[in-house]
Amino acid sequence: MIRLVRCTLLLCLAIPPAASAAPQPRPPRPPENVQVLTELDGQPLRAEMQRIAAALGVKCDHCHVQGNFASDEKSPKRAARRMLEMTRALNARHFPDYGVKEGESVLGRVTCFTCHRGMTAPLTAPPAP
Repeated sequence: MIRLVRCTLLLCLAIPPAASAAPQPRPPRPPENVQVLTELDGQPLRAEMQRIAAALGVKCDHCHVQGNFASDEKSPKRAARRMLEMTRALNARHFPDYGVKEGESVLGRVTCFTCHRGMTAPLTAPPAP
């Protein structure tokens, strides 16, 4: 009996418990279905998406289907693509020499915030007095 206990104890000491092994973090999935901000990926794309969300005062699920960011199911995502294309065209035409600075939107001088100012609908007139 003592021999059995001693063998069991030795086995317990020799084999570390599975719980002590730290799980390996999964690498982030590459972005899918990116049609406008194609020059960005990984962290730069995530940072630009955060700027866009802040400019509209929304969270990711406003445009994206949670669990399926590649989906085009939501109409705000389709509208956002058109707005990004418009913003790029404005910047190319009116601010071709503007140099984007560190931490700024890659869009250029005119960004989502230029019109939206933290609201989902663009502010087209000053607030009423």
